[in-house]
Amino acid sequence: MRLKTLQSSVPRHSDAVSAVGWSSSDEMVSCSDDHSFLKWNLVTMEATQVATLPDSLFPTSMSWFPRSLTKGGNDVLALTSSDGKLHIIARSGKIEKSVDAHRGAALSARWSHDGTGLITCGEDGAVKMWSRAAMLRSVLAQMATPVYAACWDGSAARVLYSCHDSCYIKSLKTQVSPIKWKAHDGLVTCVDWSGTTDLIISGGEDGKFKVWDSFGRVLFTSASHETPMTSLAFSPDGSLFVVGSFNLLRLCDKAGWSHSVERLDCGSVMAVGWSPDGTQIVAGGSLGHVVHAHLVEKRISYRNWDITQAKTNLIEVRDMDSEVAREKLDTRDRITKFSMNHDHLVVVTSKQIYIYSSTSWNTPVLVDLKEGSVTLLIQTEKLFVVADGGSLYSYSYEGRYICEIKVPGTGGNLNEANVALSNDTIAVRDKNDFAKLHFFDPNTSKVQGDGALTHSAEICCIGLSQCGSLSQRVVAFTDVSASVYVSLVNSFGANPRTAKIGTLVEQICFNDLSSMLVGLGEGKVSVWPMPSLAFVDRDLLQRAVVEKTVNGLGKFPHLVNFTKNQVVLRRSDGSLVPIALSPFAGTLLAHADASKWDEAIRLCRHIGDDVLWAILAGSAAQQKNLYAAEIAYGALEEGEKVAFLSEARNHPNKDVRAAMLVLLTGKISDADAMLERTGNPFRAIMLNISTFRWNRALDLAIKHKMHVDTVLGYRQQYLDEFGKRETDQKFLEQLSKYEIDWEHIQEQIAAEKEKDH
Repeated sequence: MRLKTLQSSVPRHSDAVSAVGWSSSDEMVSCSDDHSFLKWNLVTMEATQVATLPDSLFPTSMSWFPRSLTKGGNDVLALTSSDGKLHIIARSGKIEKSVDAHRGAALSARWSHDGTGLITCGEDGAVKMWSRAAMLRSVLAQMATPVYAACWDGSAARVLYSCHDSCYIKSLKTQVSPIKWKAHDGLVTCVDWSGTTDLIISGGEDGKFKVWDSFGRVLFTSASHETPMTSLAFSPDGSLFVVGSFNLLRLCDKAGWSHSVERLDCGSVMAVGWSPDGTQIVAGGSLGHVVHAHLVEKRISYRNWDITQAKTNLIEVRDMDSEVAREKLDTRDRITKFSMNHDHLVVVTSKQIYIYSSTSWNTPVLVDLKEGSVTLLIQTEKLFVVADGGSLYSYSYEGRYICEIKVPGTGGNLNEANVALSNDTIAVRDKNDFAKLHFFDPNTSKVQGDGALTHSAEICCIGLSQCGSLSQRVVAFTDVSASVYVSLVNSFGANPRTAKIGTLVEQICFNDLSSMLVGLGEGKVSVWPMPSLAFVDRDLLQRAVVEKTVNGLGKFPHLVNFTKNQVVLRRSDGSLVPIALSPFAGTLLAHADASKWDEAIRLCRHIGDDVLWAILAGSAAQQKNLYAAEIAYGALEEGEKVAFLSEARNHPNKDVRAAMLVLLTGKISDADAMLERTGNPFRAIMLNISTFRWNRALDLAIKHKMHVDTVLGYRQQYLDEFGKRETDQKFLEQLSKYEIDWEHIQEQIAAEKEKDH
C-alpha cells in the first residue's frame, strides 16, 4: 500500500496553509494565512474561493463537525486563530460565532466523536471544553507553558493533551489526577487518539513519532527524522495513520511500521486530514501548497486469490494456482473498501457496491449505496454487512438489501474489533458502555438470542463462531485484563452463562470452516479447537488447548486471519508469518458435526493424541452420544466418568439419562431441577446428598414426604466422621420426629432402585 500524491505546480495560497479538512468525501477545503477559504476539485486540483476571512484572522487549526451525525455534508467547522479566538463557521464560509477562547494564540480545536463537545488549547496553557454553540463549559487544565495539541477518546469520556515534553490523559467522569508520562525528548507538537482502536500517536521536535496505548505505555518508537514532526492523524477506522514533516508525508500502519514515504515540495506539512471514507488525505504546506493523496496498491489474499487495488477505480485479481489467470475489474467510482471471503469479492465504491463471484468475474451484481461513507465491511457465508459509522446494513450476495441495524449508543466508529458476524447473528459492542454486547439477527434486525451480555470489565475484541446452528452459536471476547471469555448467544437460562477460557491473550479469531478459536498474546498462539467445552466439561477444555510459541513477532503483532488449518500473523515490522496447525482437529470436528462417530473414533485411535480424545469426549457428550463419550473418556483414563457414563447409558429412564448428562457438565442445580420436574425425587434427593447440599436434600424430602430419614441418616454419618454435633435447627426438628434405622433406609433405597428396572 502506498500514497499517490497530487499537488498544483503553483501554490494557490500565497501563505502557509495551517488548516485543512473534508466537508465530504468528494470535497476538501483549506484555510491559509492569506485569509482565503478555498474549496478544491479533486480531479484537476483547481480551487474555488468560498469566502475571504477577516484580515485579523490567521488560522491555526480546523475541525469539522462529525459527519456521521449530519447524514451528508458537514454542517459547520470549528476554526482557531492566532488572536486567541474560536470561530464557528458554516459550510458556506460564513462566520456564525466568534468567542475569545485563549490569551495568546488558540492552537488547536477538536470536536468529540459524538459531537457533544469541543475542546481547545492555546498558548496560555489552558485546555477548555465548549458546547456546540461555543459556550464555555469548563476549564479542564491550566498548564504553565503552551499546550500545542488536544483530542478526545472514542467515548468522549477522556481528553488527551500535550505540554512541553509530556502527554496527559484527563478523565471527565471521575475526579482523579490526570495520567502523565514523558513522551518525547523535546516539545510534543502534535497528538491524535483513535476512537476505534483506542491507540494514541504523538510527534515531537525530537524528530520521532510514537504509538501508545490508552495507559501511556509505548508500543512503537520511530527512528529519528532530520526535522520535527509537524502534523499527524489517524484514519477513521484506526488501521492507518499519516505523519507530516518538512517535505515529507509518511503512511503508517497502526502498529507503527511504514507503508510508504512520499517526498514533497511544499515545505513543512502544517496540517493533515483524512476523508470520511478513509481513502484520501489532504495536507497543507508552509509554502502555500495543498496536497491531495489517495491510497493505492492495497492488497489482500484469500486462499489461492491475490487481490490488489491498482488504481482508484481498478482492482486486479490473480489466481496464484495459474500463471495466466488474471482479471481486471473496473468500477465507475472511487473504490473505498474491498474484501474477499467465502468465494465472493465485495467492492465498495463511493456510490455503489459491486459483488463478484469467484466463478464469474465478468458479471458482478451492483447495489446502490443508500447514504454515507462505508467504514466497515464484514463477510460471512450467506451475507455481508457494511457500516457507515452509526448503523449496520446487511445484504445478500445476490444484491438484495436485507435490513438496517441501529447500534445502541453514540460516538466512535465501528470496526472489526467491536463487531462480529455469523450467518444468523451480529454481535456489536455498545458505543457508550464498552462492557456490554448486543446481539441482533442480520436477517430481520430483531434481537437475537439473549439480546445482550454485560461483562464486568471493558470488552476489547469480539468474535462469533461460524459453524453450527443458533443454539450452538458461541461469542468469544477479550477484556482489558487480556482474559478470554466465551458465552452462548442463546443460553436458554443456563447459569453461569459466561466462562473464562484463557489469559494473556490480546486478539482472537474464529476459523472460517469450524468452531476452532485462535488467540494471540505474549509471543504465543493459543488454539481452542472447541471453546464450547467450557460448558460441557472444564477439565476437557484444559486438555484440548494447543499452544505454539512464535519467536520474533515484536512488541505489537497482529492476528490477520484463521482459514482452514493456517493462522496468519503480522509482525511488528509488517511482514506476514503463516503458521500451520495440525489438520486433525478440524477433521474430527467435521466428523462429529456429521455424526460420523465411527470415523471420529478411528481417527483418534490412529493419531493417539489426548487433544483429539478430549475434543471427541466433549463433542459426544454435547450431542448425547454416550457410547463415543465413554470410549473417549476411557482413552483419557477418566475412570470415574467412564463408570458414570456407563451407568447413564444403561439406565432405562430417559429423563434420568438426560439429567446425568447435565450433571456431567457440572451443573448440579440444573440436574437437580430436571430430576424433580420429571418425577424422580429420589434421584434428586440422592444427588444432593452425594454433593453435600444437605438443606436442599431435606427440603425435597419434606416436600415429597419421602426419605426424610435417609437424609437425616447420611447427614448424621457425615457429622460423625468429622466429630461434629448437629446444630442446624431444621435438622434437629426432624430428628425429633424420625428415628434413624439404617436397615430400613437400605431397604427403601433398594426398593427405589428396583423401580428403575
